[in-house]
Amino acid sequence: MQIHETAFVVSTYRSYHEEISKDVNARLWNNPATDALIPDIVKSISEHEALLHSLRNRYFHECMGAFFQKHNGGTLINFGSGFSMYQFAFDNNVNTVEIDKQDIVDYKKEKIDTWVSEGILPSRDIHYAAVDFNEGSVEDIVNELTPLIQKKPVFILIEGVFFFLSRKTTDKLFKIFEAIQKPGDLVGCVTYLPEVEQTDVYRRLLHYFDSNNDTNDSFNHQTIPHSYFQNIDGYRLQEHIDEFELSKKYAPDSGISDKTEILNETMYLLERI
Repeated sequence: MQIHETAFVVSTYRSYHEEISKDVNARLWNNPATDALIPDIVKSISEHEALLHSLRNRYFHECMGAFFQKHNGGTLINFGSGFSMYQFAFDNNVNTVEIDKQDIVDYKKEKIDTWVSEGILPSRDIHYAAVDFNEGSVEDIVNELTPLIQKKPVFILIEGVFFFLSRKTTDKLFKIFEAIQKPGDLVGCVTYLPEVEQTDVYRRLLHYFDSNNDTNDSFNHQTIPHSYFQNIDGYRLQEHIDEFELSKKYAPDSGISDKTEILNETMYLLERI
């Protein structure tokens, strides 16, 4: 499985639970090839995967909605944006910078432009940037992104990405975030905590990826401890919550009774200081 395929899978997951994810446009990315992949993923890893990704989307939907309403607009910078559709969840006073690998941003821009021209989606101010997080210096990436930020304040989202990165690249990203944000701006991010490594469902996840991985598209399998987010230079930890707790709030009838039975990610909200 290549990383671009995971982007299709996650968007399809969100379309399964629109009432929870609040992503009414995710279905636009649905396709037969992804539909064919998902039954084996669910069987091999966990039946709750679609719900968990929808809960994650809902959390950031609420966080960003409150942020942009409070500030009457601003800019969303979505690192590793995949096929997420947050940019259409907010009023047109919010600009978006979509960042991902070249093939993903090219394909996404073409499809979005078509759907806007056909009246399927509303017009939005969207900029696209192809960035490989593992390549390029902090200065080069900051210089590339800064001209695209045309409205303040800035909410940075990096969702479902850290798992695929090294700690060195993660550290570099936060240096980039610090350089392009001002005090009061926010970062929303997601990680697996190290304790998930002891669960059967996480072992099944690694086995699935290792068994279905394209040899030219490597995975780092990173987990990050809570203490990391408490000690990032230039940031204050504002809040955090895991998907198990979100399921109690948004999906109380999900049947999830123990956090160790799910791929329980934790969402973090960090404030630039």
